[in-house]
Formats: sequence, C-alpha cells, structure tokens
Amino acid sequence: MAKPLPYGRGSVTRALRVCLVLLAATAVGRTADTAVQQLFDQARDKVIDNAKRTPRYTCVQNITRTQYAPEAGKKGASCATSRMLGDISSHDRVRLDVAIVNGAEMFSWAGAGKFETKNIDDLIEGGASGSGDFASFLLSVFGGEAEKIGYEGLKEIPQGRFALFNYIVPLEKSQYTYHTTGANKTIAYGGTFLVDPDNGELQRLTVETGEFPASENVCRVDDTMDYHRVKIGSGNFMLPEVTTMDVLFRNGGASHNETVYSDCREFAGETTIRFDDPEPSAKAAPAKEALSPLPARTGLHIGLEKTIDTATAAAGDEVAGVLLEDAKNKAAHKNDRVHGRILRMEQVMGSSPHWIVAIRFDAIERNGQTQPVSLRPLNDGPATQRPPGAGVFIFPGRGDVAIDAKFQSQWETR
Repeated sequence: MAKPLPYGRGSVTRALRVCLVLLAATAVGRTADTAVQQLFDQARDKVIDNAKRTPRYTCVQNITRTQYAPEAGKKGASCATSRMLGDISSHDRVRLDVAIVNGAEMFSWAGAGKFETKNIDDLIEGGASGSGDFASFLLSVFGGEAEKIGYEGLKEIPQGRFALFNYIVPLEKSQYTYHTTGANKTIAYGGTFLVDPDNGELQRLTVETGEFPASENVCRVDDTMDYHRVKIGSGNFMLPEVTTMDVLFRNGGASHNETVYSDCREFAGETTIRFDDPEPSAKAAPAKEALSPLPARTGLHIGLEKTIDTATAAAGDEVAGVLLEDAKNKAAHKNDRVHGRILRMEQVMGSSPHWIVAIRFDAIERNGQTQPVSLRPLNDGPATQRPPGAGVFIFPGRGDVAIDAKFQSQWETR
C-alpha cells in the first residue's frame, strides 16, 4: 500500500534505467509493408544516433503536480473504476536542474551550482515523481526490449499527421522500476509512439504500465513524452519538450504531473559534476577571512528581502532574507543577509483552502562574506509537514498570495 501523505495524497516514484546496446534487427509485426518497416528502422536509427551524439547537457525542469480526490459518491474500490474525475485536492510546483551525462539523469534544485542526487525523490517529498524522460525509455523501447511492435496507421494530432506504432515490453525484459513503500519493484509496460512519416522523426512516446499488484494502492501509471529538436553547442538534438505522468490509485484518487523543459545547454569548458565541495584552485585568489560560526541557540529574527508570489514561485527557487535586529548574543547583526531556498510550494483546496510554503535558510552573509548555518524554526506550523531544516508556514485563502516584507519569522541556530 502506498505511503499516506499530508492532504490525502498517494506516493509513487517510477524510474527506468537502461544501457545503450547494439541493436538487432527489429521487425514490425501486423504488416508486410516494406515502407512501414523502413520508416520504423529510420526512427530507431535516429533515436540511437541521437543518444550516441548528445553531449553532456543540463536543462531546467519545471514540474506542476496536481492531486485529485476520489470522485464524490464513488469509493473507487478497483482499478477498473478509478478515473481522474474527482475535484482537485491540491497542487504544487517544483523547479529543478537536471543533468544528462552518458544517458543518466542527475538532479539538483534550480541554480544550486552542483548536482546532488541521481534519485529525484531525494529532493521532492511526497506525491508522484519519475525519471527516464530523456533517454532511458527511448533506449528501452528502441533498443531491443520491446516486443510485438505493430503498425496501426496514421493518426492526426494538433502537431500534424503521424504514423502510429504500438509496442509491449514484457516483465522479463522490463527495467521499469517503481517504489511505493519497501524495496523497488519491476513492472511490465507497453504503449505507442508517433513517427513523422516524411522524415522518420519521433514526435511522441507513451508508456502505460500493466495493473499494479493488488497489494499496492496504485492502479497504474501512464506517461506521455513529446519531443522536439534543440540546439546544444554546435549540434541539434532530440530532447523532451513536455511530458506528463498520470497515476491512478485504487481509492479513486489520482495524480497528474506536467513537466516542461527549458534552457537546455551544454556544460561549458571543463565543468564537471560533483557530489562534494570542489577542491580549491591553486591559482585562486586568497580567500577573505570567513565569518565565525554562530553559537548554538542564537536567535534570528528574519524578514524577506524579495516578495514570494505563489502564482509563479516553485519549490527549488532561491529565497533571501535580512535580519531585522541584532541577535541577543551579538553573534549576528541587524541587516545581515540570509540565503536559502523554498522546499515546498503547495496549494490545498477544499473547505479550508490555504497555501503551504516551506523555507530553509542555510547561509548568513555580512560584508560579502558567507557562513553556513543550520537553523530550526520557532514559530512555524506542524512538524509533521516540515522538510528537514525547513520552516513550514500556512497562508489561508483560495487565491494566490504575495508573501512580502511584512512576513517575519523566528529561527534559532542548532
């Protein structure tokens, strides 16, 4: 059963991990049309060539996650009756940087400067999350794991007319893993893909799982990935533009994720990805004297420097504050700046609508010198809703909220 989360949300994380392999000839079933086989071969060759040529690059990943309550008056006791028909119960926004190196995805908060994890749910708490949009699903479907590939004819979508194929990846070949509670598990999947009949360019890939085991609260997961060409460095590469992930739960609830990718760019020069602090350069200028660490239990009264607008803000955005008075022990001074990040930006609907905003401050600055800090909030909301090190603040109301300099919070060093 899926882990229960605040506000009645269900939780599932899916991932796909594959390696680039040499392709055996793959035949398209249900047709003897040589032109169809040639079109599939052209699409497959383009996908594999794209994976081989694509350089190291990073994109900004903007995720909007919407949770749906079970439909009123329906228990939704089975997967057959689960549909995304209920009212919206909550939605949240997340902004990440995602790096693609040798086909593998790594994640960090937007603008963090270094990539922190290969597991997206290390950053995103609760709800549904997934990875594999860039290369893993493509290489799985076009790299030999798919069986029973069939041609279904031409299909009209807003982008134009495309050749529609279907495929199945059986459990024994699947590398689609999911996690609700306990260990990762594997599930079979299938779906369709759309190919431009004029040039063999892949337009869309859908991924549909089979029904999850009856012991799970999740019924199924459906993904749709739309691709386009993006200039990176001196080349032009096929990358995801917009993807969606729909999760249906046995209780009749549902989750819909929409991810938009932007600002894709190649790593410049000798940039490397690290999961620790970089070694100091031998040619670097001598560092100025650092601030002294703040003693434990130093109280900080913090106001915001810049308004947080819930209409556009997302978890992952940087946030800056300023000390409104000297600390009682004089270890921190009025007008010292503090830096941190939004860790949750969620609107809860229903009879008592409100915004939940989680903020963590992790550095203090004076005269251009910065010192890490570890703080705990003193006047925030329930601890059960609090990401590690963050304060959680509740703002009632159905519409958007501007959290400005009038908002003040109390913190204490650990």
